[in-house]
Amino acid sequence: MTNHLAEVGRGSLRCSLCEEPAVTLVRYAKLRLCRKHFAEFVRRRVIKTIERYRLIKSGWKVLVAVSGGKDSSALLHILSEVSRQLNFEVVAVHIDLGIGEYSRKAREVVEKLCGILGVQLVVLDLKDLIGASLPELVTRSRRPACSVCGLVKRYLINSAALELGANAIALGHHMDDLLPYVVKNFITQDLGGIGKLGPGTESEEGLIGRVRPLYEISEREVALYAYVQGLPVVESSCPYTVRGGSIEEEVRRFLNSLEEGSPGIKIAFARALAKNLDFYKSRLLGQVGRCRYCGTPTSAEVCAFCRLTERGLGKPMGPAVRAKIREIVERGVKGFSKAVKNDRASSHKPGE
Repeated sequence: MTNHLAEVGRGSLRCSLCEEPAVTLVRYAKLRLCRKHFAEFVRRRVIKTIERYRLIKSGWKVLVAVSGGKDSSALLHILSEVSRQLNFEVVAVHIDLGIGEYSRKAREVVEKLCGILGVQLVVLDLKDLIGASLPELVTRSRRPACSVCGLVKRYLINSAALELGANAIALGHHMDDLLPYVVKNFITQDLGGIGKLGPGTESEEGLIGRVRPLYEISEREVALYAYVQGLPVVESSCPYTVRGGSIEEEVRRFLNSLEEGSPGIKIAFARALAKNLDFYKSRLLGQVGRCRYCGTPTSAEVCAFCRLTERGLGKPMGPAVRAKIREIVERGVKGFSKAVKNDRASSHKPGE
């Protein structure tokens, strides 16, 4: 990102909307933008995305899943900024997976960001919830780390959203996260899987809908937004991350090369996909029932989380985890309300 800024600076480009130095050239919009106008440009596009796909309604409570990385941190900042204009409430949830120094830094970053923004934060510590960290659960379950991580996070975030009474869960998935999987699923003809990769899903009983406000924003734009806003983010990658050699990475490079020749083609792709999501959703297989342990919607007799914990820890942990999260949420709401009240009292000037 620094190299990109340096390249723009060497060209002495000026913002199309003012005389400040430009930090980026948005080719598909034919705009050169300074720091201020680039941030405004991104926020306006997120608002248009929310409105175009009807992702968030006035009066809603939106739970933002924040890992500490640039994508979710940028999303939280943007939503906290536009929430006043669109009249919705933002609450953040962070899952401490217990991955050594990486998790410690991630939690520290999220707590700092939420403190700056004045956003209520719910922290879920996996070790406290189930008695095992992610590395321990991976070892005991003998399943791939990324598979276990994704499963655990989906279950815990949904549980927190249910206990908070959230109307939607906002995820930091941007255009470059989603489109490579769309292409891969089409190649393998997993058409039902494509149906899960749109801008949002509807809520149903026991399952809160997901929304992706960054659906039409690129990875580069998200990274630059986090940089120009000076957001605290975790610089290091998760120790379990495997890079290179995947089909998704190959597709991503191909789509980026298309974008170079035809600016805006990825946005057009994303919008076309959104228009046809009903077709792909109709290809989803399996009848949804309820987990016999925790009641979570599932296509099997037991949900994936309860199966995982039963195999790795000797018993299904769904019911116990839901009860603990309920306690955490109740304490957090009371604590946040008290802090806001004290903050307002301390900022009240004598004689006002």
